[in-house]
Amino acid sequence: MVSDIGAVIVTFNRLGKLKKTLESYEKQTLLPKYVIVVDNASNDGTKEYLEEWKKEKREYEKIVVSLSENKGGAGGFYEGQKTAITKDAAWIMHADDDLYLDKDYFLGINNYIKEHNSGEYSIICGKIIEHNKIAIGHRLKMKSKWTIPFCKYIKEENYKKESFYCDLVSYCGIALNKEKLIKAGLVRQEYFIWNDDWEHTCRMKKFGKIICLTNLVAIHDTENVEKKLTWKIYYDYRNCIDLMKKHFKIRFFIVTPILIIKSFIFLFLKGRTLEDVKIRLTGIKDGIFGNMGKHSVYYPGWKTKK
Repeated sequence: MVSDIGAVIVTFNRLGKLKKTLESYEKQTLLPKYVIVVDNASNDGTKEYLEEWKKEKREYEKIVVSLSENKGGAGGFYEGQKTAITKDAAWIMHADDDLYLDKDYFLGINNYIKEHNSGEYSIICGKIIEHNKIAIGHRLKMKSKWTIPFCKYIKEENYKKESFYCDLVSYCGIALNKEKLIKAGLVRQEYFIWNDDWEHTCRMKKFGKIICLTNLVAIHDTENVEKKLTWKIYYDYRNCIDLMKKHFKIRFFIVTPILIIKSFIFLFLKGRTLEDVKIRLTGIKDGIFGNMGKHSVYYPGWKTKK
């Protein structure tokens, strides 16, 4: 049997993880109606693998969207959403290529939709496990409009309940109501990576509730991230500024000067360099002036000067 839920998966050069992810979809108690895989111009054999994967017949439809360039997570999900809204499934699962769903994930969401007034909801999701622990950073609540930062993690104790409401969620195992998605608009592809899901689910929240069902589990096969300088920091700062400018104007005027000051403080921290300051200030500046898209310097492959 298949559900009334489709799926969009974005991948880039992680063929081993992608195979495990697709296997978790194939083993679902209730299968998705379709699976769209957006390949962000991978060069590790992903393209060839997906060509063969698409030929293997299953109860659900298989769709591959091959991009000619790496458009980042935001661009990948944008292309996936463009295809998904033309399909007849009422809900669209979103996940990266390193998220392995428990076998009852689709069944749990499908049952909840049937048993409740699904028109009240924009997003239904489960809990995320990373390194054998609940990853609380994927489900957030808004704080007072005067506080910094503007959101907070939902405490682990809430995961002992059957469900709880969220204000912002990451693209880790979330099912979007297609009707609400069309009203809210697609993800902003110009974010390239990071914070695109926060900004998008912030818009989705305006059209319906976001609920986390704690009995649904997905394993996020992510690596422990060291606190080191990477090209991604540029997008973190830039997109955070843009998000606040669009949705939280009071915070934008309060937080922006603070981020500038904090950026200069990196000069006085052990192991930090002028490059740490430059990448953050560049992100802040571009966020203020709306210079979006993939940066001409900071993109996959960039390395800090030694």
